[in-house]
Amino acid sequence: MGKNSEFQGTDKEYHLRVARVNELRLELENLTTEQKTERTELSELVERHHTNLNLGTDKRCREIQANLTATAVKNIPDSLRELAQQNRVMKRELLLHQESVYETEQEIEQLKEDIRQLQKQFKKKSRFVTAASTDICTPDTELSLDIPTYKLLPV
Repeated sequence: MGKNSEFQGTDKEYHLRVARVNELRLELENLTTEQKTERTELSELVERHHTNLNLGTDKRCREIQANLTATAVKNIPDSLRELAQQNRVMKRELLLHQESVYETEQEIEQLKEDIRQLQKQFKKKSRFVTAASTDICTPDTELSLDIPTYKLLPV
């Protein structure tokens, strides 16, 4: 008997069969690797075809929608089309006016702030005048007026 108790044959046949088994194992490994590669390539090919099909379908849908829209627009009465155009113009004008109103409101707020500042300055400067006006003025009373004057710069 040989190395394996189940083997029934000569040593020469045993080595040939072992060599054949090793050869078949190697072939199986190669086929497995080849099959994995082919599956990967097939998956990529299927994915590309799906993408192309989806793109083609989307493009066709857009074409159909455009054709339907064009047909529907042709069937709209002229008066309704004119009304829609006027609505678009009014919408643009409304947006412009809203922007103008917003800018005006901002300007009003700035002017109100300027008025408050001027009122504060006036109150500070008018204190002297109001304090003097509560007393009775006689020829001996001294008044102090704080009137701003502007001096021209020498040229």
